[in-house]
Amino acid sequence: MTYGDIDHQCFWNVWGNLNSSTTILVVDDEQAHTLLISELLKKSGYNCNVANDGFKAIAACKVRTPDLIILDLHMPLMGGVEVLTRLRAEEKTKDIPLIFLGNKDVSTPGFPTSESEEDVLVKPFEPNELLSRIKSVLKQKVLSEKLKEKEGQIKDLALVDSVTALKTPRFLAEFLKTQIKQSRRYKLPLSVIVTEIDQAHVIEGQRTKKFADELMAEISKFVSEQLRDSDICARTDPFEITLILTMTDKKGAIEVAERLRNKVRQTSFTAGGEPVVVTVSLGLCQFAENMDENGDTLLSHARAALTQAHESGGDVTLMAE
Repeated sequence: MTYGDIDHQCFWNVWGNLNSSTTILVVDDEQAHTLLISELLKKSGYNCNVANDGFKAIAACKVRTPDLIILDLHMPLMGGVEVLTRLRAEEKTKDIPLIFLGNKDVSTPGFPTSESEEDVLVKPFEPNELLSRIKSVLKQKVLSEKLKEKEGQIKDLALVDSVTALKTPRFLAEFLKTQIKQSRRYKLPLSVIVTEIDQAHVIEGQRTKKFADELMAEISKFVSEQLRDSDICARTDPFEITLILTMTDKKGAIEVAERLRNKVRQTSFTAGGEPVVVTVSLGLCQFAENMDENGDTLLSHARAALTQAHESGGDVTLMAE
């Protein structure tokens, strides 16, 4: 029994694994073919939609994205290759897996070399052959989605500090470049604050790493809670936090810095199971037109001001001129 001469018996016996949450779109200009395939798929536990031309197929994908498309390559009006091209060009549909239906001894001009010939099922074919191909493609889809999820998790880890949950220097660098471009284009103020615990070398020399990490986690959480959602807070050194203040001029940055400095001094943090009181110094700088696109000058000026604040005794806010 092959595709094209399938009768209506025993469809329910050819596939044991039912998956009612999977939707398959069948695209073929011959209505008899779409009806037979859709009945086969429904008896096998799949949700099934049909389209008898390329235009309807694309419209159906926009309404509801299917998990898989069975696409006839040889259709009038809009052939399967053009349907494929349009699907791959849209973000919503570019990753939908496809099984292509082809006719024996009929070439398919323009069929992309990126698509494997193994994905083309030549008519006539056995029902079990189609169902086996569907199972294989859907399994590959699941594995691909899991891989993307893992890659996303790894990427997120690279952008978030594991101790403080603040952003990393890598994220800060990319964000700063974007904000500098916006600042230049729209003439918007942009400021940076680099803050560090005073006498950090004493903590580092006399306390354990666990104690230092717990203290930084507490301070980082406290500092990030003082900022707006549009601002970025990153851990840029063991005891250093860098803040990017969007839409903030020199005066606004000084107000933020002074508020932070005073609140930190007045707050008792907890590390190693004991209360800890610290002070911080802060170096500030506002972006200027003569600075570079990457933010290196902006950050170096802010850090220079921070160094001077430490050297003056600490618990100080200084603005780089």
